[in-house]
Amino acid sequence: MLWWKEFPEGLIFKEEEWFTKPGYLPRQYPRYLARACLSLTYPEQGPIREEAGTEETERPWYRLAWEVAEAFVERWEGEDEETLKRVLREGEGRDRLAAVFALGHSAFEGVNETLAPLLEHPDWLLRCAAACCLVLRRDERAIPVIERYLLLPVPIAVDSKGQVSVVPEASGWYPLYKRLVPWVLAEWGPSSLLSQLRQALLQHCREAEDHSHPSPTRAGCLKALSYALGRRGALGALHGIRLPVSLRWLTSLYLTLGYLRAIERFDCEDLHTQLQPEAPLGREVLTFLQDHFALDEGQAQAALKSWRIKQTEGRGILL
Repeated sequence: MLWWKEFPEGLIFKEEEWFTKPGYLPRQYPRYLARACLSLTYPEQGPIREEAGTEETERPWYRLAWEVAEAFVERWEGEDEETLKRVLREGEGRDRLAAVFALGHSAFEGVNETLAPLLEHPDWLLRCAAACCLVLRRDERAIPVIERYLLLPVPIAVDSKGQVSVVPEASGWYPLYKRLVPWVLAEWGPSSLLSQLRQALLQHCREAEDHSHPSPTRAGCLKALSYALGRRGALGALHGIRLPVSLRWLTSLYLTLGYLRAIERFDCEDLHTQLQPEAPLGREVLTFLQDHFALDEGQAQAALKSWRIKQTEGRGILL
């Protein structure tokens, strides 16, 4: 099941089920709250806890996110729709962003009308968070903000010691949703988005050029943007652009997968098997790379293997 076709039901984070099903964590929370807390990062996520008389020295990422959810519910005395709307009105910082994402990933009625006014909010992060959720919900009112969001890097700040770092409230979700949004835009949204998707892909390619291999986060963006462009028929999006070999193979592969609508036609949960040279999809991709990108057999084989970039640690995002 493709999450962007079944939204909000399809899994985005594999850890979502640990929040919602008994047996994994001390208390269960709704999927929409799980996604909100898995998207954000909080600097203070509780002290090391004593469990069964033994100090737990390291807590896994999903446990930290669960503690964020627990603290959020305790602080605001609930997790229902009315509570989340109250957080939008009265909350600040990450709590307000959490409310946006929780509402945006919920099945509550009228959510789009609740979030749409935030598209004009003076806080850029709040505008982007609302726009990301509304795009996942197929609301075209979000398109103008999303067009800017795709092209603008994560906001940074300089502290009193002169150190530059990501704005804390943007950490986690801002680059993460640049990997999510293009999967929706691959088959939804106005044709004018093609230019922004191409510019975003070129920008990520330029930023990755100084490294022999793109980081897992960057690779996720390159895959999603390339698939979206291929799905929209823009196979020549990188024509004439000089790229390092690793980037050329990765983008060519996902442009091809998008054009062939491969993830819609085949089992995306078993991509490793599907992209073996002897598998039906693998054979189809190899032929396409040679015919349409003028790669020889060895180059096409290298491109076929280029998807093997591990996921970002601690972000179990599917695809």
